[in-house]
Amino acid sequence: MSEQLWPARVRAEFAQWVLDLRAEYPGVGASLDQHVAAVRHSLAEVGQQLNVAGLLGYLIGFWDGAHDKGWRAPQPGQPLDFAALRLSALCLMLEGEPAV
Repeated sequence: MSEQLWPARVRAEFAQWVLDLRAEYPGVGASLDQHVAAVRHSLAEVGQQLNVAGLLGYLIGFWDGAHDKGWRAPQPGQPLDFAALRLSALCLMLEGEPAV
C-alpha cells in the first residue's frame, strides 16, 4: 500500500469515530492533544523532522508494532486504548487539524 493511503486507511478503520467523539467528550480531545505532544517529542528526540514523511513513518511503524503485539482496532462503543488514541492523533497531525 502507498504510504499516502495509510491515514485514510486508519481513519476508515476506526479513527474517524474516535475523532468525532471530541465534540461529545472533551476528554477525548485532551487525550488526543497529549498524544500529539508526545509524538512531537518522540520525533524530536530521535532528530526526525516533523513533516509528512516523519509522521507517516511513525504511523506505519506504530501500526505494525501494535498489530505484531495482537492489537486490534476498537469498534464504536468499545473503550479507547492508547494505540487507538495515538493513531488517531497521528491522523490529526497528518491533516493539520487541531486536537480539540
